[in-house]
Amino acid sequence: MFKLTVATVISTLLLSTIMSGLVSFFITSLNTGDFPPKMAAWISSWMLAWAIATPIVFITAPFSKYVAKKLSDDPRDKE
Repeated sequence: MFKLTVATVISTLLLSTIMSGLVSFFITSLNTGDFPPKMAAWISSWMLAWAIATPIVFITAPFSKYVAKKLSDDPRDKE
């Protein structure tokens, strides 16, 4: 169902890093009222968010890919 290749691991790490970084940046800004947020507060939030997001992406990616293929009517997704 899901092959754990080097490209999959790299894309998972990139996705969780970028998404957790962006979300934590804006949430830290909203919570502190500072834009941009103070670097220490943001990095602290980012590291916690990244530690939570990375395993979640590894666990949920195969399921979401499976569901997406089932919902797709593109013949290239049936391979």
